[in-house]
Amino acid sequence: MKTLQYNVVVLPKLDNEEEIQELREKYDPWFYQIRPYVPMVLPFAPATLDEMQNVGDYISQARRKLHPVAISFHQCVESGDRLLFVIENGREELLELHHSLLGCEAAVLVEEAGYEPLLVVGRVPDPGHRAQALHEANRIGRTLGIVDAVSLIRTEPSEELKLVANYPFGIGRVDYYDRFLA
Repeated sequence: MKTLQYNVVVLPKLDNEEEIQELREKYDPWFYQIRPYVPMVLPFAPATLDEMQNVGDYISQARRKLHPVAISFHQCVESGDRLLFVIENGREELLELHHSLLGCEAAVLVEEAGYEPLLVVGRVPDPGHRAQALHEANRIGRTLGIVDAVSLIRTEPSEELKLVANYPFGIGRVDYYDRFLA
């Protein structure tokens, strides 16, 4: 049985989000759950509500020193059943954000297995449709985006993604979408 997992992500505001959303609606059966995102911290499963509150408090403190980051990408690749955009500009800033959110240097067992920020466009389970979607995604052209908040999402045992909270950079406001953290 799968457990609830949480993930810290950024949900960039994209200049051609409408085009990407149309592609997702056409090919990704889960397109309605959450818009394209960049995972910042590996999924984790807090043991208690206190641990979950500590995670929320830590994110809230870490994001106060942050400033918006401009990102861009052009090339879409596939990994498993997912379509991902490779981040060209803003990659270093996202690596710094990743390090800041971890709070420490992560131990890397294999040198090549380090963190690489990628924009998750969607999941396309059918290989034929995935090849079509990949082709269409690579025809979209250069996409620009802005990252100005960190978000916490929950993965249900059914693998459904739900937005839990949004932490805008530099200010004390937190937008809660889940009553457990509010």
